[in-house]
Amino acid sequence: MKQFMIIISIFSLSLAQEAEPTNIPCKPLAKMASHYDRLAKSALRTDVWDWNVHYYDLAFDIDIDTEIIQGVTVVHFTSNTPDLESIQLDLNSGLTVDSVFLDGAVFNHASDMLSVSLAGSYGIGEPVAVGIAYHGHPEESGFQAFEFGTQYNVVGGIPMISTLSEPYGARTWWPCKDVPTDKADSVRISITVDEGLTAVSNGLLTSEVSNLDGTKTWVWEHKYPITTYLVSLAITEYEYWEDTFYFTNGDSMPLEYWMYPSYATNTNIDRWNLTANMVGIFNEVYGDYPFAEEKYGMAQFGWGGAMEHQTCSSMGSSGENTIAHELAHQWWGDLVTCSNFHHIWINEGFATYSEALYWGEKNGEYAYHEHMASKDNNYTGSIYRSDTTNVWSIFNYIVYGKGAWTLHMLRHVIGDENFFETLAEYRDIYQFSHASTEDFQSVAEAVWGQDLEWFFDQWIYGSGKPWYDWWWSAAPVDEFGNSEITVHVSQTQSSFQPTFKMPIDLNFTGLGQDTTVVIWDSLRSQQFTFELGFEPTNLLFDPTVWIHKSAEQVAGIDERGLQPGEFQLLDAFPNPFNAEISIPYIVNSTFTGELKIFDLRGSEIYAQKIAHSASGQYQLRWNGQSDAGYTQTSGIYIARIHSFEGGSVSQKISLLK
Repeated sequence: MKQFMIIISIFSLSLAQEAEPTNIPCKPLAKMASHYDRLAKSALRTDVWDWNVHYYDLAFDIDIDTEIIQGVTVVHFTSNTPDLESIQLDLNSGLTVDSVFLDGAVFNHASDMLSVSLAGSYGIGEPVAVGIAYHGHPEESGFQAFEFGTQYNVVGGIPMISTLSEPYGARTWWPCKDVPTDKADSVRISITVDEGLTAVSNGLLTSEVSNLDGTKTWVWEHKYPITTYLVSLAITEYEYWEDTFYFTNGDSMPLEYWMYPSYATNTNIDRWNLTANMVGIFNEVYGDYPFAEEKYGMAQFGWGGAMEHQTCSSMGSSGENTIAHELAHQWWGDLVTCSNFHHIWINEGFATYSEALYWGEKNGEYAYHEHMASKDNNYTGSIYRSDTTNVWSIFNYIVYGKGAWTLHMLRHVIGDENFFETLAEYRDIYQFSHASTEDFQSVAEAVWGQDLEWFFDQWIYGSGKPWYDWWWSAAPVDEFGNSEITVHVSQTQSSFQPTFKMPIDLNFTGLGQDTTVVIWDSLRSQQFTFELGFEPTNLLFDPTVWIHKSAEQVAGIDERGLQPGEFQLLDAFPNPFNAEISIPYIVNSTFTGELKIFDLRGSEIYAQKIAHSASGQYQLRWNGQSDAGYTQTSGIYIARIHSFEGGSVSQKISLLK
């Protein structure tokens, strides 16, 4: 049936992965807490903006038997101040600094900070290169940082050395400015390790040299801007194969895969080979793969999740959904990186939403909405992560699921064309750099041409979701064939949560007609009146589920048999209550009166005036305090609503402390 969109004004204003779970984050929370308190903090440097990194030259000599690394890092940077005389690098105190290479430079290494006095003054734009030689056993932290392990964690098994540095783990294995806001323009990674192992990293393999002592040196070079936590190592015995992706302009790019030999079954290989199709899908949606001059790869490692290392994702779980998620991160997280981990949803929400886009492109629109439904949970707290010292706080699942839902809802608010243009503009402006929620918001506002602060305030910085109670009625058609429609919507979520402003799709059907009307709801209780050219018999409230919400149809005034001027008290909830109780009621036509709370002795505890100019279902809340602000004790109380026109209704409520 033909559909019509009408915008109206309101009158009141596993291994086989056959059943891979899709509603869990790619980073298992159980892996996050170890050794984290000391490391999960923003850098203590005062000179973050005084100098700008351009190039890291990293060399590692790894001894598997002793679990010791010998490292040399050369940091190439320029000054942003007229008289730069020192720099600070993040480096875990468990590593020993042997020397710093720069004539006359002196250093101090304490409290996970390497301070280097440059023995001279450098002006704006003046290039400097500082080398640091160090050694030690890298401390595992956060998700992993640097780990000496084995394939499948088998004692005495095949060695598996890997890194996962998000958010603050790079400093545990190399000296760096460990913040997302200063991406190096490029990086070179040299890895010397036992001859029988393969060492995989970012970018392209430029050298592979067998040494005379039973070791081999692998050199990888990455020519694109990269933040510290996306630099990676994956070292073990691998089954290797290669595929090719062809861009629409005829150019090609290698797709490279490194998998444990025992895992490299036809089924698992075929699943990884789905990547070429995924790249094509995301190219269509987001623009061409950002690192097309190098590669996209995946390397298996010993961690339970997966990690979007730039140009080479590290894969523990490797189901189709996870593959799509990590690939999407190459655009959202790698190309455009969150400015800090308060805004981690800029990475994880975008990648999670990309999963739904992938399934929609592959299996149709229904699959898109089905996947979004799998992310629809009762999230608590704010998407914005106020505490970035705690790994459990940063990577709370809310940044994945509700972050994805925020994008899903934004798409409906501003429309498909504006939404995808916003993503394109956002990429163009912030590519190879970093962005915050406000940066993304400003792009969306510029594209849509309207303010969106209300949207981001309620969904990123606010908490909860709207809980809608709604009813509707349709009058018989008049002499012109029009039916007057009344829709009443109440938001019944806690008063501690926002009153949400959202467009709500209403789908009316009947007599062979099918019409969708969009209303903009923005009040705790709101009534909408408009006309349709037929009398509908059915209404679906947000039928395609564009809103993260709970919704329940309640009986309308006519169905309750209330006469004008009458009112009805509904069941309070939760009852018994502890912190706050909601007291819903229905009035027919205008109403003035008040709610009063009494104890069992009949003493008045609390009173609140009530005034409504329209029929509808409304709701009051009581927080268990008297008018004077005293918290009441546990017990039975009486909630009574009475009308100034006469009549009252009461019910018992129970307070439990």
